[in-house]
Amino acid sequence: KTVFFLFQQTLCLSVTWLTAGCKYHCDPGYLLYGNYCYHLETEDVKNWQDAEDHCSRQQGHLASIHSQEELSFLTGEKHHHHEWEQSPTGISLWMGGHDSVTEGGWEWTDGSPFRYIRWNAGNPDDYYGEDCLSILINNGYWNDDNCQYNRDSLNVIK
Repeated sequence: KTVFFLFQQTLCLSVTWLTAGCKYHCDPGYLLYGNYCYHLETEDVKNWQDAEDHCSRQQGHLASIHSQEELSFLTGEKHHHHEWEQSPTGISLWMGGHDSVTEGGWEWTDGSPFRYIRWNAGNPDDYYGEDCLSILINNGYWNDDNCQYNRDSLNVIK
């Protein structure tokens, strides 16, 4: 078994200890955090819509972020041993945020409330009509980005 798998099992066991019943688990290649399973999609970089469509086919969505704790977990600030500490194809990942329906009206593709924000300085700036949210993997800050760029992405399954 890989260290990744053992770490996943350790998380599961801690949930079992706390709740007397391990309700949540993830398939191999996914990492459990809270009630969600996260997977870094790197095999095939895609534009934002193709990435969301790919996640939907896996019964998931591009990731949404709701707290500093969740962001820290995913960017490796506290957990430096999981797989997506560094993306092999660039410094940004697609997330599920977009304002393509109403400019400035940001929303998550999973329908969750867009309350927690961590925009990088000067963003969102709608530079040449940027409507999709990417995350800078080196510091966890967000950018409104060109939806046609090809990037890795975070897929989340509940």
